[in-house]
Amino acid sequence: MVTTWRDTTAEHVQSDLDRLLNTALRFADEMLTKHGVFYPYGAAITRTGDEQVFAADPGEEDDPNPSEVLTSLVNGMSEDARTLRAAALVSDVTSDRTDAVMIHLEHADSMAMTVLVPYRKTEAEIEFDDLTATPTEALIWRRSLC
Repeated sequence: MVTTWRDTTAEHVQSDLDRLLNTALRFADEMLTKHGVFYPYGAAITRTGDEQVFAADPGEEDDPNPSEVLTSLVNGMSEDARTLRAAALVSDVTSDRTDAVMIHLEHADSMAMTVLVPYRKTEAEIEFDDLTATPTEALIWRRSLC
């Protein structure tokens, strides 16, 4: 029997991360359908259960570097970490083989993972393929390994 992250993760953490994943994918779908691409953005659930969306200020740049936008988002969300219980960082990524939405999910009480959701653009819509989830290092709630 294969153990998954759900087997070892508290129900409230699973619920928060599922909620953020759904929010992130809905917005990514909307942006991809309207514009064909999107800049990285963040989403979070506050300690009181409200959802927030975070955008980075690209300053004067018309075409900001996505990794700089992500760094700005991580810094801003880390500053707000005491008021948040779960966070997501969302990017549109492309490799030689596929386009995908990459979602870095974290929970203050537990874990961090990266979810990759490949997609295809059709004439009418965005078609998402099966997602893969991989444990990763926390960016918002950095944890000591000691």
